[in-house]
Amino acid sequence: MGKIRIWLPCYYLFMILVLGFSPCVWCAPASKQTPANANANPTAVPVLASFIYGQLANLTKVFHKDITQVLGFCIDDVDAELFEAFNFAKNLEFLNNCFKETKDVTQRLCNAAEMKFYFSSFLETKSTQKANILRPNRNCNLTSWVPGCEPGWSCSVNKNEKVDLKNAKDMPDRTRDYQPCCEGFFCPKGLTCMMPCPLGAYCPRATLNKTNGLCEPYSYQLPPGKVNHTCGAADRWGSETDGGELFCSPGSYCPTTTKKVICSEGNYCRKGSTAPRGKSS
Repeated sequence: MGKIRIWLPCYYLFMILVLGFSPCVWCAPASKQTPANANANPTAVPVLASFIYGQLANLTKVFHKDITQVLGFCIDDVDAELFEAFNFAKNLEFLNNCFKETKDVTQRLCNAAEMKFYFSSFLETKSTQKANILRPNRNCNLTSWVPGCEPGWSCSVNKNEKVDLKNAKDMPDRTRDYQPCCEGFFCPKGLTCMMPCPLGAYCPRATLNKTNGLCEPYSYQLPPGKVNHTCGAADRWGSETDGGELFCSPGSYCPTTTKKVICSEGNYCRKGSTAPRGKSS
């Protein structure tokens, strides 16, 4: 695949398969747990990025055979694809900015249970469009709908609560200090947590189009009557069936998930490119 990201239906299945296994595979030695001082110390960003990638990478090693059997039709090399999609080590600017903006990014990241809840909806509905309407859950339901439940927004947990990212059974109580989702992440409607966008995607903070009321470049609107609510960041992993709006657009490339560059003369850039390609390559 080189610098071109594979289409998202494979990633949906990939995440469902990985997160659907026994929670014990998420267990890690104490030295591998989320850094205790990560929220207070911006210099811990590289450690956090390595932690996030390491959890996914370890799972692919454990279940490499199973993933290959299920997704072999669209993924030739599971390890290589995961590395291409979530290797943020080259540029951690989006994480650094999120630290500065939220002060508690590790308390806003989706844990395994929340990710499983989101990606499982694609199998249950058989439709990526219907899957974006999530079932009621602990934090977003008929009796509790905080601003963080809105598309492109997130919340934090209680100050003294620690989020176990490896917990694949229980969603944390996450309804405090609602803020717009950070650039480089996406926050679905009906969940109050953030998930990192894969490389090859473009996930900037949205801006309000006052003519049509949409938060662009996405397609969600502000909640009616909430005058202090603003546009957040991305709200979904858009597939080709609903416009593929999350991918870096054709004719441009996205070296990071928050930066888009026009393809230079003499090169070409397909949808989802992370770098330009020469005509001879």
